[in-house]
Amino acid sequence: MTLTIDFNLAGTGWADCIVQFNETKCEISASYLSDALGSLVVCGVAVLAGVHSISVGFDEEPGEYRWAVTSGDGNQVRVVILSFPQLWGNRPDSEGEPLIAFELTRLEFGIAVRDAASKVLAQHGEAGYKSRWVQHDFPTSSLTLLNDYISRRERDR
Repeated sequence: MTLTIDFNLAGTGWADCIVQFNETKCEISASYLSDALGSLVVCGVAVLAGVHSISVGFDEEPGEYRWAVTSGDGNQVRVVILSFPQLWGNRPDSEGEPLIAFELTRLEFGIAVRDAASKVLAQHGEAGYKSRWVQHDFPTSSLTLLNDYISRRERDR
């Protein structure tokens, strides 16, 4: 099982994100109205910390893409990316349109999130990220915490 997340700053205040699990691919986007990458990194931390469920949104204009992550059997998590037509509609996950769904280990999810954020940091740096993402700083402390959780999980294997 392979998950890749390709988060690209597409312009000032906009990002494109391609999520691919094995052969299944989903393309979503986000605007600066939310801290999309920061939220995704926090989601990775929460998953590795053992959270039962977490949802984070990529705000769009006018809709929302929501990552809904729930724990499964043992060390597995289920990830569903949902689409909602209305931004800030606060609708339950059950009303969203599923775009992609997959199951993998907590560690695999955390590594994919880390790799996506690390690529953005290497490409833009903290200052470049801030200049393109406008209202949000790069999630440096959250990425450091995610790396710590990954290192611990890899040592405990």
